[in-house]
Amino acid sequence: MPKRNLSPNLVISYHRIRQSIGWLGLSLPFILLAGNYMINHYNLFNDETFMMTQCNTYTAGSSFKPSIGHYYYTTVGELFTGTLFAVALLLFSYHGYPQRDEEIIPSDSFMTNLAGFCALGVALFPTSSNHCLSDNVRTYISSEIIGYIHYIFAGFFITTLSLISFFNFRRTAKVGDFGKMPSHNFYKYCGIIMLVCLLFILIYSVWLEESYPQLQAYNITFILESIALLAFGLSWLKKGRIDSN
Repeated sequence: MPKRNLSPNLVISYHRIRQSIGWLGLSLPFILLAGNYMINHYNLFNDETFMMTQCNTYTAGSSFKPSIGHYYYTTVGELFTGTLFAVALLLFSYHGYPQRDEEIIPSDSFMTNLAGFCALGVALFPTSSNHCLSDNVRTYISSEIIGYIHYIFAGFFITTLSLISFFNFRRTAKVGDFGKMPSHNFYKYCGIIMLVCLLFILIYSVWLEESYPQLQAYNITFILESIALLAFGLSWLKKGRIDSN
């Protein structure tokens, strides 16, 4: 965002928002996988120190889920939704560059608000499943219709984040310097990676998942989503450096 006419504290606060968004996006797949694994490995949900085991018994499933959205139903479901709400709040708080008369790129605020809205949609409309989940701590699974809504929000979320990296992060105080700064190629490649991952997820989900059921063992959607979030997190972390352009 432009630094002129801004106090140093205000500039630093925007960099901290960027860094916070970056770290949350970067770490989400790993903390979900590691957190669920640790709880299952140590059988904490059947430990009387933490749970009322006389009420029910928890049966652990695989800690490596088909997609990030499937962690909504696991022991780390609150961590999944809480992180998405935190990312949405930070995105709503971010303003950045306005849209200038000579630009066709929407304002940074519009794009981040759109991304924040999609993040809320991903959290509020859980993914669906083709079968029952043995480690479903919520005792229900969303219908196929709700699952499609989740996929739509997730798709728009990744798409919006990729456009922010590709276009909005390459803005400068001078419109003519768009894409010319040393860091701008990095943002461009992060945006491309996110879009490519989304394309591969679409190809896999529509054409490959049912035709080649053996691929399900590799949790391809989770891997591709993690790569996309890695690119998302790194782009925001780089943008959050005080000396970045």
